[in-house]
Amino acid sequence: MDVVTNGLRLRCLRCGFVGHGYMRRCPRCGFPLITEPRGFLRIDRDKPSIWRYGSALNHGGRVVTLGEGFTRVRRINGVLVKDESRNPTGSFMDRGSAVLVSNVVSNEVRVGFEEDFTLSIALYAGLAGINVRVYVDPDVPGAYQELLRLVTMDNVTVEFDRPGNNIDVTYGDPLFLDGVKTIAYELYEQVGEVDGIVLPMERGYLALAIYEGFRELRDWGFVGELPRLVLAMHRRGSAGEVGEWLMSAGARVVYVDDGDVVKSMVELAKSGLYVKPVSAMAYAAAQTLGRDYVVVVTGTGIKEYRVGRGFAGLTKLQEAVLKVLEGSGPLTAYEVWERINRAATVQGVYKALNSLVKKGLVVSNYEVRGNRKVRVFRASLNYK
Repeated sequence: MDVVTNGLRLRCLRCGFVGHGYMRRCPRCGFPLITEPRGFLRIDRDKPSIWRYGSALNHGGRVVTLGEGFTRVRRINGVLVKDESRNPTGSFMDRGSAVLVSNVVSNEVRVGFEEDFTLSIALYAGLAGINVRVYVDPDVPGAYQELLRLVTMDNVTVEFDRPGNNIDVTYGDPLFLDGVKTIAYELYEQVGEVDGIVLPMERGYLALAIYEGFRELRDWGFVGELPRLVLAMHRRGSAGEVGEWLMSAGARVVYVDDGDVVKSMVELAKSGLYVKPVSAMAYAAAQTLGRDYVVVVTGTGIKEYRVGRGFAGLTKLQEAVLKVLEGSGPLTAYEVWERINRAATVQGVYKALNSLVKKGLVVSNYEVRGNRKVRVFRASLNYK
């Protein structure tokens, strides 16, 4: 995989190495590398996505986006929650995919099959006209619902083989983390200075990226002190090299039991957040803390995988919605409802729009209108 490397600077947070060009690991100590900002952070408040921070993000001659980022913060049972399930594929991974794919100049990307990560990469690569070759280890159980979604995508080829040296990009790639760190930028915008951030702990890349984002904010003078990172980990889990380094930098680990995870999943579901156990771990850990921390819910546990572009079986309401969207600019569900003369309920129009999005006949994105981020819809370029 070839990427844009002009001006790209990489840093190792563990040993201090600074280098130029494209590397994934520190040549001195082997720690995952992070990218240095492209420039000083200037927030473009007209963009309801991570590209409001484009002045600091590393990208090539194009910007690939599906409206990822700028996800809301809400309070659930006294706990502040950053809801990353609102991203296009339902995961924070979309932030990293947007930046990574914006730097790719190859016609193909080769990637191993990983839950959330691979689907996100494939979607953004398809948007940029890049093919994706996915290697699936036949001996390792995986998220088969996501695999079904992948095999329906025109730009994806699936190979049943163990990923090895043939892989171009993995979760933890520096350019990928460059997009993930925008969670820190958004929390600064949305919440201000907070006591700490509670994150699920698996391999530690999410926490590493958010740490880097706040470190940059501190160096620019936007915040005074770094927030305390709290890493939620299952009692049978292990920190690994990234987790060990984060703890040496001041992060705290809170261990969570299975029972607490299940209770948290149910509690969040009652509030409309359908999360995976790993996200529920962070919420469960936050409930044991006395301070006002922010929990990062990394994504949704419910994924759609049916993709089709057929016209058969459209309801009269769906046909009416398509007719309204043809030739118009982006419209909200409410605006579509008004243009069909309120012939159905707003909820019915929203349901029809979501069905048309799944069929590929309508695409959705986000716009800033006033001080709000709103979801808008338009007829697909493939429709007609």
